[in-house]
Amino acid sequence: VLEALFDGFSFTANNPVAKVMQGMLDVLQGSNIESERADLEGFYASVRTRVSSITDAAGKQEFLKLLYQRFFSVAMKKASDRLGIVYTPTEIVEFILRSVDDILNEQFDSSLSSKGVHILDPFTGTGTFIAQLLHSDLITDADLPRKYREELHANEINLLAYYVAAVNIEEAYHSRMGGNYVPFGKILLTDTFQMAEPDDELDEGRVFEANNAGVVDLLATKVDVIVGNPPYAVGQESADDDNANLVYKHLRTRIDETYAAGSTASLTKSVYDSYVGALRWASDKIGTRGIVAFVTNGGFIDSNSADGMRKALAKEFSELYILNLRGNARTAGEQRRKEKDSVFGAGTRTTIVIAILVKNPDSESSGALHYLDVGDYLTREQKLAAVRQFGSASLVPWEQITPNSDGDWATQRSADFDAYTQIGSKEKSKGAALRVFGTYSAGLKTNRDAWVYNSSNSVLEHNVRNLIGAYGHELGRQNAGSQSIDRDPVRISWDGTLESSLKRGKAIGFEKSSIRSGAYRPFERRNVYFDRELNNSVYQLPALFTRLENYNHGFYITAPGSGHSFSVLASATIVDLSFWGSGSGQFFPRYSYEKRVTDENQLGGFDGEDAEEYTRVDNVTDEILADYRTSYGDDVSKEDIFFYVYGLLHSPEYRERFAADLKKMLPRIPKVTDFAGFAGAGRRLSELHLGYETIEPWPLIEVGDSTALLVTKMKYPSKTDKSAVIVNEKLTLTGIPPEAHDYMLGSRSALDWILERYQIKTDKPSGIVNDPNKWGEEHGDPRYIVDLVKRITRV
Repeated sequence: VLEALFDGFSFTANNPVAKVMQGMLDVLQGSNIESERADLEGFYASVRTRVSSITDAAGKQEFLKLLYQRFFSVAMKKASDRLGIVYTPTEIVEFILRSVDDILNEQFDSSLSSKGVHILDPFTGTGTFIAQLLHSDLITDADLPRKYREELHANEINLLAYYVAAVNIEEAYHSRMGGNYVPFGKILLTDTFQMAEPDDELDEGRVFEANNAGVVDLLATKVDVIVGNPPYAVGQESADDDNANLVYKHLRTRIDETYAAGSTASLTKSVYDSYVGALRWASDKIGTRGIVAFVTNGGFIDSNSADGMRKALAKEFSELYILNLRGNARTAGEQRRKEKDSVFGAGTRTTIVIAILVKNPDSESSGALHYLDVGDYLTREQKLAAVRQFGSASLVPWEQITPNSDGDWATQRSADFDAYTQIGSKEKSKGAALRVFGTYSAGLKTNRDAWVYNSSNSVLEHNVRNLIGAYGHELGRQNAGSQSIDRDPVRISWDGTLESSLKRGKAIGFEKSSIRSGAYRPFERRNVYFDRELNNSVYQLPALFTRLENYNHGFYITAPGSGHSFSVLASATIVDLSFWGSGSGQFFPRYSYEKRVTDENQLGGFDGEDAEEYTRVDNVTDEILADYRTSYGDDVSKEDIFFYVYGLLHSPEYRERFAADLKKMLPRIPKVTDFAGFAGAGRRLSELHLGYETIEPWPLIEVGDSTALLVTKMKYPSKTDKSAVIVNEKLTLTGIPPEAHDYMLGSRSALDWILERYQIKTDKPSGIVNDPNKWGEEHGDPRYIVDLVKRITRV
C-alpha cells in the first residue's frame, strides 16, 4: 500500500525498524506466507487503483488517514478500543501548529523553525502533525534539513501506524526538498509512556538496535514543544474483553501526587484515563519551560473527579488556552442537541477540546485561563470552519476566567450552596458536620446485566444457573491445573470479582432467595439476581434491602459527574447503578437495617446465614430532626423531613439556581419558609412515583385492536409528533397531552424511557434475550405495558 502511494521510496531498505521486520519475513519465507497473502491481493489491487489518481500531498494524507482508521477499527478492534484511535482534521492540526508558533514568537522570542527548538508528537498515529508541519511555511526552506534531521521527533507503538507515519513524514519532506530519499531517523517504534518508566528495559537481543539508540537519545533531549492527539481510553468495559489498559507505575504515581491528590472526589477512576496520563507525561517532559498542545478529551474541564487536575494544571502552567469544541454524545435531550456533532465524526463520544498549555518561568502570570466555548447546535463542518477562521489562538476572542477555590473553570459552584446542610456524608468521626441522612449507597453494579437481570423470572433463573454451571466447570479446570480461562461470552461473563473468586477456589451455588425485584431504569422493573458473588459491587444495598424482604423505599439521584442533568426518582426496590442510562447515582433510603445481636458471640453483618431478626434504623438523623424542630416546630417528624427533601429536589428553581453545584457535588439542603408545602409536595410526588403501576391510567384512546398487546418496539408517529404511541402494527394509543413530555428524568422524558426500554432486545455477546412482555405475563397482567404507557402519562 505504501509503495503504491509513495512510488519510488526505498522505505523497507532504509527504515531501521522496517529492515528488521523484513529480516523476520525473509526467515519466514517458505512458511506458507504467500498463500496467506493471496486473499489480500484483491484488496491491494483496489488500493493501487484508488491511489493512482491522487497526486497532491493533502489528498495522500487524507487517503492514508481514512484507510488506516477503517482498517484499524475492523482488523485490530481491541487495540482500536483500547487506544481510542481517531485521526485529527487538518483544520485542527493547522490551528495547533500556528498557535504554538505564535506563542513561541510572543513569549519566547523564537519559532517552530528556530534552531534548538525540539518538537515531539508522542502519539503520532499516521504522522499528521509532523507531516503537516513539514508541508507548511512554519519552517523555512533553509531550516528544514536541520529540523528534519535533528529537531523533529515522533513516537508510535503500533507497527502499522509507525510504517504509515514514517512514510507520510518522509514524503512530506521529499515533496518540499526533492532529491534523493532521506529517511526520517527521529521516528521511534516505542510506547511513549513505558519509555519514561524507570524500570523500562530495551530488548536484550538488540534486535531494534538503531531504534533503541533513538529512545535513549530522546530521553536525554530537552523537548520544547509537544503536540498531538493522545489516546482517550479509560479502560475496558468488561473483563470478557481481556483488553485492559496497561499500567505504568511511575506515571500513575505522578498522577497520584498531582491530579488525584488535589481532588475532593471520592471516585477518581477517570483521572487515570490515558489522555490524562498524556497530559501528565507531557507536562513532566517539557520541564519548566515549553508548550503542550493537544486536541483531546475535554472531560477534565468540567468533571467532578478532575478538580484536582484542574488545580494542578493552573499551578504548573503560566497560561492555558482551552477551546471547547463540544460534541459530548453521552448527554441527552436538549443538552445533547446543543452538543451536536463531534469534530471527529463518529470516532468519539466525548467532549473535545484544543488545549494549549504554556510554561514560561519568566511570565508574570500564573494559571491564566483563556477559555472559549465554540457554541450550541453546531455541526462538525461548522465547528471546523470556526477553527479554520480563527487560524491561531492569537486570534480567538477568549474569555478570561478566574478559577475558584474548588478548581472550577467554566461552570463554577455557588458560595451559598456550600453553606447549606449536607444531604449525607461518609464522614463518621465525632463532631462531623450536620447531615440529613445517616447512610446512602450507590446503585447495584453487576457487570453482567444480561445474565442477572431479566423481565422473566424463569429466564433469569435459567441464565443464572447456566452461568454458575459454566463457572463451576472453570473452577474444576483450574483445580486440575489449567492456566487459561474460557472467555466465551455465550457461556459465561467474567469481571474482576468473579475472576477473584475463581483464583480463590470459591464455589458458587444458586440461591432462589437471591432473585429480587429491581428498578433497572426509570419505570422499568426487572427481576434481578442480587448476590455478592455474581454482582460486581453491591455497596451498602444489602443493609437497605435485606434477605428477609423488609420493606424500604428511598430516592435515587444522579451522582456528581454523571454527565446528566440532575434528576431524582423514588423507588421501593434495588436500583441499578446505571439507572439513568449511563453514569451512576446515589440511593438515599428511608431506613436501613441492622442484624439484631442475640448472642454475645454473634456479629452483625449480612454475609453467611440469614438472621432471624433485623432492627430497622430510621435514616433521618436525630441531629437534623432536632435542628428542624428548632426552625419549624415540635410537630416536625423524620418522615416530614424525608418528604421535604424529596419535594425540594424536584424544585425547578433549586435545580436551575444550583445547576453547577449539582454537577459536582451531592445536593445540599437549604431551609425554606414553606416547609409544610414542600413536605406535602414531596409526599404526593412519592405516592405517584412509588405507585406508578397501580394509579388510574390516563384515558388515552386505543385505536385498532385492543387485544393486540404484544410489544416488539413501540414508537411515536414521528420525531415531531409525540401525541401518540404506536404499540404495534395493530394498536395505537392516541391523545397524549404535550405536557406529558415535559417531565424529564436524566437523559429522557418519562414517556421516552418507556418507549426506549420496553422492547425486545438481544444481548449481542451472550445471545440472551430480554422480552419485557414476560413481566406482565408472569404477573397475570397481559395489558401491563399498554396500561403502563397510560399510567406514566398520568404521572
